[in-house]
Amino acid sequence: MLWKLPHVSLAPDTIFYIGGFPVTNTLFCTWISIIVLFFMFFFARQGKLIPSGWQNFMEWMIEALLGLVEGVVGKERAKKFFPLVATFFLFILVSNLLDVIPTVDTVGTIDWTQIQQINAAGHTNYQPVLGFLLFGPISNALIPWVRPATTDLNLNLAMALIAVITAQVFGFATLGFGEHVSKYLNFKALFKFSLTGFIEFFLGLLEIISEIARVISLTFRLFGNIFAGSVVLAVFAFILPFLADVIFIPFELFVAVVQAFVFALLALTYLQLATSSHAEPESEHEARAEFAQEEKERETAPAH
Repeated sequence: MLWKLPHVSLAPDTIFYIGGFPVTNTLFCTWISIIVLFFMFFFARQGKLIPSGWQNFMEWMIEALLGLVEGVVGKERAKKFFPLVATFFLFILVSNLLDVIPTVDTVGTIDWTQIQQINAAGHTNYQPVLGFLLFGPISNALIPWVRPATTDLNLNLAMALIAVITAQVFGFATLGFGEHVSKYLNFKALFKFSLTGFIEFFLGLLEIISEIARVISLTFRLFGNIFAGSVVLAVFAFILPFLADVIFIPFELFVAVVQAFVFALLALTYLQLATSSHAEPESEHEARAEFAQEEKERETAPAH
């Protein structure tokens, strides 16, 4: 046996300590992603009146994102929501793309404890070739230095909480305390003393459950897709070396972009829902009908 299947671990591994603070391989990758984003925008700030090259690409991407946000929530709300939505998209995109870079998940520290356990169990004396190359039964005795940040549930949960809590903050700021709380605790509906009022109050309680479900959904959707992609790349690289990279890396690039886009778009949708009043039209059809009714009233109104 030349190689064993890679060891799959849901929890990130600690690679070093700063004081007493443990630094995991996913946290280390988070720092790398932040540094990459810094240099992306640093080199894009060329200040050319007619942009070209990297500056042109970055301006195109930001303008495309801004156009998308404006198309969903309008220009006024886009000014408030765009910084958060763009940050989510760019950070998740860079973190996901790091997964397809060579040496990620494959270069790290040798796990001597695991090697000792393997040797003790089989009464063998397997050792790394040249002191650092792992082959045979000990080929997966490795703690990788870099693991995609979005394969860490802690990070995904933190981003999901930021998205949902920020949406609530915008909801209170836009609608006011009373109107926003009434979406979830509609006590006025109970005073109707009717079945309709009871249903409206119950639907408000379901909205509270929905907010919790949004956090769970955002967290596990991103984690599941990116973690599964990392495992697929590692396993097929073992089964079909080189050929697997040609087949699966383009697919992983596609998944990386789609998952970043989905997370950002869902965060934008939650912001839109949180800042929308019950009195606002619920669909484009209703909005058009309301606009047509207003135009008809203007035409039939007597001139002054």
